[in-house]
Amino acid sequence: MVRGRAIALVLPLALAVACGRAGLREWRPEDHDSGVTSASPITAAPTNDDPHASARALFVAQCASCHGTGGRGDGPMAAMFCPADLSAAALQSARSDAELAAAITNGRGRMPAFGQALRPEAVSALVRLIRSWRR
Repeated sequence: MVRGRAIALVLPLALAVACGRAGLREWRPEDHDSGVTSASPITAAPTNDDPHASARALFVAQCASCHGTGGRGDGPMAAMFCPADLSAAALQSARSDAELAAAITNGRGRMPAFGQALRPEAVSALVRLIRSWRR
């Protein structure tokens, strides 16, 4: 029982330390082998009942490893990179569409720039998807 409590107390501390570790290599878009490229189609019209289907596929391929499939910052790499919860009301209120697009295009903190990998219409579709997640 005591050992379990010790682990429960130490684990969050270890994750916090890992998120602030300076010696980590910055993640780059080419670290993914998603098959989604700048030539991948992002259509303005929905291809099915999901108006964000194309953006969602792109997000899952390029962003979900850190941000999670719903943008909550809970992807498999989240413990290492501490990504933003894109669905949080505070983040949604604090950032304009232009600021979200700039973060995707130019990178932000440990997040790499996707400007060379994504067309502007793909970035706009991702911003609309992120806005749809507001809690």
